[in-house]
Amino acid sequence: MTKKKSEKQVAIVAPKKTEWVNVFKTTYHRYRHWIRFILTEGKVNKFRFVKDEIGYTGKLSVDKPEIDKAKKVLADYKTKNTGSVDMWW
Repeated sequence: MTKKKSEKQVAIVAPKKTEWVNVFKTTYHRYRHWIRFILTEGKVNKFRFVKDEIGYTGKLSVDKPEIDKAKKVLADYKTKNTGSVDMWW
């Protein structure tokens, strides 16, 4: 195999680095039981929970291209369920 062919294979296989942006603060309990399902139903593909150093609070982190979609999904949920507790702030 020539050097040029091996370089092309490496370039194709290398994964794209994800840029995470912290969007809201929340607790792990609310993320695990509700927020994760809300974002999945809203077709947000890349999100995660980043835990703080102390306690079970943390930040909801979303991939940079999907920030607007995540904010829209969470805002729609808040307007439809006005009687529910604030799960993110």
